[in-house]
Amino acid sequence: MQRNIIPTLFKTSATLVAFLALFVAPIAEAAESHPWPVTLREQMARIADIGFRLDLAAAPLCHSTMSGIGLTLDHIGAYQKSDQVAVAQLLGMTDSPQIAAIASGSPADLAGLRVGDDLVAIDGVSTASLFAVTPNQSLFADALEERLGAMPPGRAILLRLRRGGQEREATVQPIPICSARFLIKTNKGIDAFSDSKNVAISSSLIEFAQNDDELALVAGHELGHVVNQDGDAKGLSDRRRMEDRADLLGAGLARCAGYNPARGVEFWLRYNAQDWLRLFRSPSHRSPKSRVKLMREYALNGPCPPTVGLVGQVAGNGR
Repeated sequence: MQRNIIPTLFKTSATLVAFLALFVAPIAEAAESHPWPVTLREQMARIADIGFRLDLAAAPLCHSTMSGIGLTLDHIGAYQKSDQVAVAQLLGMTDSPQIAAIASGSPADLAGLRVGDDLVAIDGVSTASLFAVTPNQSLFADALEERLGAMPPGRAILLRLRRGGQEREATVQPIPICSARFLIKTNKGIDAFSDSKNVAISSSLIEFAQNDDELALVAGHELGHVVNQDGDAKGLSDRRRMEDRADLLGAGLARCAGYNPARGVEFWLRYNAQDWLRLFRSPSHRSPKSRVKLMREYALNGPCPPTVGLVGQVAGNGR
């Protein structure tokens, strides 16, 4: 079941399967008038950093972990055919999967991988051969990331890369992180949602967030749902408890990941100020001001990993 951090008047019918192909629909030009592929790459870099740090902070709490490397891959086949020539020129892409983003301080970063490197082989298996047997080739980059994440924890991974026409090898030592993947949804609405395995952040929300502290707080809320394995609620009160727990746990995860949740909660105050439809929105969430009050009271300090907001711990009833 998808859960939205932003209570919306209209429900979306999109599924996680649909937005995994995150490059298919071009996003709007950014305010700086960057071409949309460049803007998307900038957003991927932010999400790569934030997602890796949150997953690392959540690893002791998650129901499942994966081998964390801290890289995001891209492949030209994920784009519409009509865009592929322009995208390849703008981003320097070839037929090989390309490293699109690297989380700062991650195993990929420490191993010397760079954005723009082509990934030629994984442990001696060529990516060209893997592409040939991938059922949905538009999702090839996602399939490779899942393959890397499924490697045995603690075992070094040998990658063959192509940089500036020259091939080289790099050994990456993955670390255990929460298995939740962070994905970008290319739409026009300010939105974020999750299921039991993935977190989706809209491109518009990324643009709306004024800093990474705000973005980490929103992403942490959705990761909180994944950690708590929130599913169908038994009623409105149960849903409200889930949302309160996710707010508190998400703020704690953001704090433990090195972000400032006291600064991050400003997202909700700015969102409330521009949201003229707020009187008609779902009652499953507190008002933005009440959410900020709750997080300031319970989640700005504490141990790491965080304990407040976990299943079984329910926030106060004031709304």
